[in-house]
Amino acid sequence: MNKMLLTQIVGVSVLITMCGSSPVIESQPRPQVLRYDLETANMPNSYKFSYDSSDGSSRTEEGSISNPGTPEAALVVLGSVRWYDDKGQLYEMTYKAGKRGYQTSIKKIS
Repeated sequence: MNKMLLTQIVGVSVLITMCGSSPVIESQPRPQVLRYDLETANMPNSYKFSYDSSDGSSRTEEGSISNPGTPEAALVVLGSVRWYDDKGQLYEMTYKAGKRGYQTSIKKIS
């Protein structure tokens, strides 16, 4: 997988999450990104990013290439997303994606 493609995957993933992490209600201000970190020094072999938003939501993700340089090479992604529902309950979804598919787990934190 080349560096440009991996950069595009990370960029699209971040944009989708930032746009869809919290519904915008006209009477409420749009959440603002308070902290954003992106580590791409090891691309195309791996990346890491995380952010925190003013509405309390956050996301952390890291991806790496397993078996690089072989026909079995695959992107493996691990991450988590946290958000508050309209009643103030905190939830966390953890996920893993790789050759065996996409697995998620959602739990109520508080």
